[in-house]
Amino acid sequence: MILLKKVLFLVCLFLLSAVPAFAFTPSVVAEPTKTSTVAIIPYINTTEETKDYVKDIIDSNFSTEFSAEKFTVVPTVDVQKALNTSGYDITNMELPEKDVMSAVAKATNADYVIAMELSQLISTRHMAFFSTKVETKAKLKYKFYNTSQDKLTPFQTTGDFENTATLIGDVGYKEPITKAINKAMTDGYNKILSNL
Repeated sequence: MILLKKVLFLVCLFLLSAVPAFAFTPSVVAEPTKTSTVAIIPYINTTEETKDYVKDIIDSNFSTEFSAEKFTVVPTVDVQKALNTSGYDITNMELPEKDVMSAVAKATNADYVIAMELSQLISTRHMAFFSTKVETKAKLKYKFYNTSQDKLTPFQTTGDFENTATLIGDVGYKEPITKAINKAMTDGYNKILSNL
């Protein structure tokens, strides 16, 4: 009886290992060769946090999200030239309206135009007897323009992060700020992709 069970077990193992060899494998569909052209308007920071690393975090996220493998990104000089021609003044610290976004799209032949504002970045430090904690909350406002649909979609995303040190050590602000902005920008990127 034990021998029969062992034989049945081995037969089952053989059959299970052979199934993938006969299974249907679908053909791979090639990705389209044309990449979408994206014009990214220089972001606005209306918070009081003006450290250089905040700019570096945002620039790094944009360059990673809109990489050359996925998109053709309009050079910043061309975007700025289109903004100047449209009469947009970045010193007003307001995201551009639809007519400006449309003008940028036409001037740069962009399929999509993205504008973003870092509208809130709040970091607070909490100290207790045995720990130190820094909490950061970031809020981003976006405007996304789809040229083919002549449609402007505004939305906002948020990100937060909490960094805690116990007993020994100090907690800085850079890591929580970095992670909160990263989280908010990832959510923003996913929303943009869902509107493509």
